[in-house]
Amino acid sequence: MSLPDILNQIFHAALYYLGLILLVRLAGKRLAGQTTTFDLLILISLGVTLQNVTLGEGKASAATFILTVFILHRLTALGCAHSPFLCRLVRGGPRPLVRNGRIIKEALLSEALTKNDLEAALRKLGFESVEDVKIAVLEETGHISAIRKDS
Repeated sequence: MSLPDILNQIFHAALYYLGLILLVRLAGKRLAGQTTTFDLLILISLGVTLQNVTLGEGKASAATFILTVFILHRLTALGCAHSPFLCRLVRGGPRPLVRNGRIIKEALLSEALTKNDLEAALRKLGFESVEDVKIAVLEETGHISAIRKDS
C-alpha cells in the first residue's frame, strides 16, 4: 500500500468517524440508554453501510481504517474530558423530563421518548408514579436519573 493510499484511507476513516458521530447525534440520546431492537438494528445497518463506502480493499486498508477510527475515538474521549464545549457538541447535554411530578411533554417529544418509555425507566429506578418524582433527567449517556420528592 503506497503512502497516498494510506493517507486516502485515513481521510476516509476520519469521514466515517465524523459520519458516525453525526448519525448518533441525529438519532438522539435515546439511542444510548433506551434503545429498542429496531433502533439498534437501524443504527448498525447505517454504520455498516457507511463503513462499506469508506473502507478500501485489502488488509492494509482495514488495519489503517481500524487504527484511525480507534485513535480518533480516543482523541475525542480525551477532548471531551478536557472541554465541556466539545463534550456537549459530541454527546449533547442532560435534559429534564419531569419536574415536580409533571412530565415536560416538549422534552419527551424532542428526545423521541414516549410517556411509556419514561414511566418504564422510572419504574426501574423504583418510582411507582411520575408524581413521586421531583426531577427526572435524560443524561448525556442516554440513561434517565431521577430524584424522589420529599415526603
